[in-house]
Order: sequence, then C-alpha cells, then structure tokens
Amino acid sequence: MPRAVRVARSLWTIGFVLNGAAVFIAFITYDQLTERLTTTLGRLAPGYVEADLRGLVDVFYWMSIATIGLVIAAEALLLGFMLGRRGGARWVMLPVLAFHAVSAFVASAVLALDDWPGLIELLLLVGLALAAIGWFICIVPSANRWFRMKDESQRASLD
Repeated sequence: MPRAVRVARSLWTIGFVLNGAAVFIAFITYDQLTERLTTTLGRLAPGYVEADLRGLVDVFYWMSIATIGLVIAAEALLLGFMLGRRGGARWVMLPVLAFHAVSAFVASAVLALDDWPGLIELLLLVGLALAAIGWFICIVPSANRWFRMKDESQRASLD
C-alpha cells in the first residue's frame, strides 16, 4: 500500500473518531441541548405549545445524530472497500462526502447550542475536512496506480 493511501486511511480514521466524539458530547448533553433548543424555538415562534416544540427539537436532535452516525458508517464501509483495492469506491465516496458536508453543517447548527458549541462544531467540521483531504489524497498518482494494479507483487508507488 503506498504512503498516500496509508495517510488517507489515517485521516479518515481520525475523522471518524472526531465525528464520533462530537456525537458523544451531543448525546451526553442531551438535556441541556434540548432545553436550549426548545427555549430558542419558543422565542422564534411564540404561539406554539411547548410540547410541540419539544417534539420538533427531539426530531432535529435525533436526526442530526443519526445522519452523522450514518455518514461515519458509510465512509467506514467505503474505506474498507477502498483498502481492498476497489478504486471505484473512491467515486462512490464523492456523493457521500457531499452528504457529509450537508449533515455536518446542519448538525453543527442544531447541536452546537449548548455549553459545548465551539467544541462540537469544531469536531464536526474538522472531521469533514479530514474526510475531504483523505479523498483528495486517494486520487493522487501513486494511489491511483495502486488501485489500478492487477498484480500484488508489482511495486505500488515510487515512494
């Protein structure tokens, strides 16, 4: 495996850990976060019943956490395919990265309202940046040669 692919694998793994940490922090601060979101939405829409707002907040909260978890699982699965020398997974990863970007920005807007806003937002956005950098590294020439090689005994790169 060329150095570029090893670096990309490491970046993705660190990104998984950072996104997982953001989800974990959001999960353990559930009560504070949902209370803050309910209060914020109550000020923005004063005519609604608090129980309705609480239900809406729960939907936004759990969907944000679920989409980040789904992104982590999809990227991990595709990374496994890529490490199995299936280069086509790189191109499937591109729409997953686009979905990752949307879900990270939405989740940072929803989950970054409690006492930990800077940390959750930073973890989500750095995880996204590492995934994007990892994808770009997987299309450099040495990685591209490795994905296209048929014989395991051939030299993957000139690193």
